[in-house]
Amino acid sequence: MSIVAWSDTFKTGNDEIDKEHWGLFALIHDLDRKLTQKETVTSVTSTFKALVAYVDIHFQHEERIMEEAGYPELDAHKRIHKALGRRVGEFRADFLKNPKTFDYDELMAFLSNWLRQHILQVDMAFAATLKNHQDQP
Repeated sequence: MSIVAWSDTFKTGNDEIDKEHWGLFALIHDLDRKLTQKETVTSVTSTFKALVAYVDIHFQHEERIMEEAGYPELDAHKRIHKALGRRVGEFRADFLKNPKTFDYDELMAFLSNWLRQHILQVDMAFAATLKNHQDQP
């Protein structure tokens, strides 16, 4: 499975958000490596736990920035974040239930599609509002 790679295409123009997005890519690639190399359940669980926590922190930061910028679609964006965070948690729970039958391909497809679609569509829609907010005196 090919995991989406970080590139400048994913930059929103906000350094904090971009660094956090890069961190998401790094954690997902680490999780992919651990699952591919069949590392211990403890090791994979640790990375899953870190990913779930990082997603939560990132979403809180992003939502704070959106609120400060007066983003009119904040409530809708929060609902999307909540659903994405819940889905990552579900994957982690499925892995913990039975690591041997866990659908690794489904997880990696979801995470890759999520990064592509969420950042390039949902977050970029916000990036224009943020730029306008930053440009105001």
